[in-house]
Amino acid sequence: MRTIPLLTASALAMTAAPALAADDLVIVETVLDRPTVVTLGVQVLISDDDDRDAAIDLRYRVMGAADWQVGAPLYRVRPEVVNMQVPQQFAGSVFDLRPDTTYELELHAHDPDGLDETWTVTATTRPVPGDPAAPNVIPVGDAGELGDALGAAEPGDVIELAEGTYHGTWSIDSSGTAEDPIVVRGASTAGTILDGEGAGGNILEVYGSHVHVERMTIRNANRAIRFQTAGAEGNVVRRVHVEEVNLGIGAREDQLDFYLCDNTLVGPLSWPNVYSDDGGVNANVDGIVVQGFGHVVCHNELTGWGDVIKTAQDGARAIDIYGNITRSAYDNAIELDGSTGNTRAMRNLLLNSYAPLSFQPIFGGPAYAIRNVVVNVKDEQTKLHANSDTGETVGAVILHNTFVSPNRANQVQTTDTARDFRLLNNLYVTRAEPESGETVLLGMPIDNAVIDYNGYWPDGEFRFEGAGDWPDFAAMQAAGVFEAHGTLLTEDIFASGYVAPASYMPVVDEVDVSLSQSSLAVDAGAPLTGFGGFLGAAPDLGALEAGCEAPHYGPRPEGVDEATPPPACGDSGGDTSGETTDGDTTDGPDTTAGPTSDGPTTGSDPTGGPDPTGGDSGPTTSPTSGDDATGGDATGGAVTESGSDSDSAGSDGANEGCGCRGTESPPAFMLLALLAFARRRRR
Repeated sequence: MRTIPLLTASALAMTAAPALAADDLVIVETVLDRPTVVTLGVQVLISDDDDRDAAIDLRYRVMGAADWQVGAPLYRVRPEVVNMQVPQQFAGSVFDLRPDTTYELELHAHDPDGLDETWTVTATTRPVPGDPAAPNVIPVGDAGELGDALGAAEPGDVIELAEGTYHGTWSIDSSGTAEDPIVVRGASTAGTILDGEGAGGNILEVYGSHVHVERMTIRNANRAIRFQTAGAEGNVVRRVHVEEVNLGIGAREDQLDFYLCDNTLVGPLSWPNVYSDDGGVNANVDGIVVQGFGHVVCHNELTGWGDVIKTAQDGARAIDIYGNITRSAYDNAIELDGSTGNTRAMRNLLLNSYAPLSFQPIFGGPAYAIRNVVVNVKDEQTKLHANSDTGETVGAVILHNTFVSPNRANQVQTTDTARDFRLLNNLYVTRAEPESGETVLLGMPIDNAVIDYNGYWPDGEFRFEGAGDWPDFAAMQAAGVFEAHGTLLTEDIFASGYVAPASYMPVVDEVDVSLSQSSLAVDAGAPLTGFGGFLGAAPDLGALEAGCEAPHYGPRPEGVDEATPPPACGDSGGDTSGETTDGDTTDGPDTTAGPTSDGPTTGSDPTGGPDPTGGDSGPTTSPTSGDDATGGDATGGAVTESGSDSDSAGSDGANEGCGCRGTESPPAFMLLALLAFARRRRR
């Protein structure tokens, strides 16, 4: 391997043989997404590489640490099939980092046609939001005093609400700063109550930036909290209880770096009422809505919402949704709809959902769903649909999830083509006699997908519309199209003995879906560097590695946040205090062998991220004004096509049939790219 500076690489590309010039990868620019508290995202903008045989590997370390950790190789985005202006690029994320910590990211681009280049960039994760550096405590005891304090608020004010019920609605126009936010905090979550008295609007409207709303109950109006200013930055909602409203937390376009965590939101809907019962009239009774870039939505518990947690701005990037519990999702539990790349749904517990994980659409990706536990699905486990206005989905990466469903183990039904997606190391379980005898019904055209290393129970028909219909798992595997390394499970799957419900209609509470030690899902996965730890010879299938402590879902105890790291488990490829597992430092280039380039970082800000509009990533669309569907104006009226991003015209398979068309077997290099830096941990 040789390491060369950017200008030399460009010169070599320009002097290559004319017939091959466009095959050699050219690095144009490195762009850092906005950092979150525990994740960093990167885009490497490129040109050429017409034969698509280049790759970009990633290593990282805490600034000043001796050794590198190996991250996931970057994902090759296919902008030519995206219905949005997206540049040619590789993109990807580094997961499970420390808050408020500076990292070096080492990128190694290599192309058999000539390029071999290594460079580093630095990026810093955000701190967990804290109190003002210079707090000015303002006690209030009634609604009038609260209004006065909000009207006069200045950076550093901590407005402390005594216990009691405050009747009315309020707004705050002032902004704090990152160092001295404005904090509005109740004496206790249960004892400090803002009661909207049935107001048709918002109980609390926040127009500024760096405003923290903490430790109170907000109830009894159309909407609880609305962040009303486009581009507002750094707002926080933490340890708040919301009830008796039609929108929990609402947003406006281009907002940045919100932290919405450890809240409990109880919506007006109840299971088993779902989207197909009434045509979607409640689809926009939303729990938490974010728009923009850099948001963290974590460790909330939400029950009884239409769309529970959702992105609502086309072109969104760098959004983390993790550690949440959702119950009774009338439509989608988590929507990454409209996001462009480096959006992430990780380690959530999703119970009783119509279509729990929605990718409708993704504009290039990667949009990740990783290690989510999903139990009791009415319709589709992963909604790989188009939006009639903005095009088909491209770039979903769905890894290490556990799905337990009463109808089919995996189902998608739409006439829209799902493009360039990955299903790897997932666990798909349904009842002993699946609907219509079909264990899998992927009733959509498939373009450029990798579907492998997944586990299924029970045996039955495996139908991949346009790619093949097979009577059982063995016939499907023998055809050589999908699941060359897949596993047909036996009934011994979960240590608790849990089985899929016979019907979606009964409410399912928390269930134990940790694996039985004798399950065929143990050690049956592909080792995917950068996506979590494993014990034994290889990763287990599904979200929960046998022998590892399960994640904490829902609100955390006081004093516990991202600064308190969860227990490590096995070979994670993650941050282990600067040490590499088993002393392995061979997964990337050896930077001690020679100088590295400072790299193509023009135009990026390692600490603050790129321009919030996405820079060269293309324009975002503007939402409608007023109390639109994304704002949660749920008055019970029918949802029009323009007001709903769910099951829009042209994408409802229930009404349109399969819309099959022929597809080719996915090329082997796509799977190899994901597995290129896999490492096995010794027992």
